[in-house]
Amino acid sequence: MKSSRITKGPSERANRRLVALSGAVGGVVGLAMAIVAILSTPAGVKPSASHMWTAPLPLWFAILMAVIWGVVVPIISWRWHRVVDEHESRAYRDGALAAFYVVGLGAPVWWFLWRGGVLPALQVEWVYGALMATCGIVWMWRKYV
Repeated sequence: MKSSRITKGPSERANRRLVALSGAVGGVVGLAMAIVAILSTPAGVKPSASHMWTAPLPLWFAILMAVIWGVVVPIISWRWHRVVDEHESRAYRDGALAAFYVVGLGAPVWWFLWRGGVLPALQVEWVYGALMATCGIVWMWRKYV
């Protein structure tokens, strides 16, 4: 009797491993940032989400995070681009293009409205979040729908 489970090829397995590794790196970075933010909160002050984004970081930790984000993540990404199939590559390209338009159009709109007194000053965290969310949503939609 044949198994109904489809065997994945080496490329698909490598793809899944690299996506999992990327998620794990992101999780470790996020957890480390939260721990450092909590530990750097002055006594008597309740830690908040905004504190995590704005608290000064110890120099060693800032360098470590910059190396992870600027060296380790690009290596994982480069390797991922070498193993993905055409369908996933197109899904990723479409997500990246949509994210480019969201930021390329959204940031100037926000900036104009800030200059007019309608919105607060442009915040890089929101721009980055919009870029990543757009890319991820479009990638998942194109890959799985």
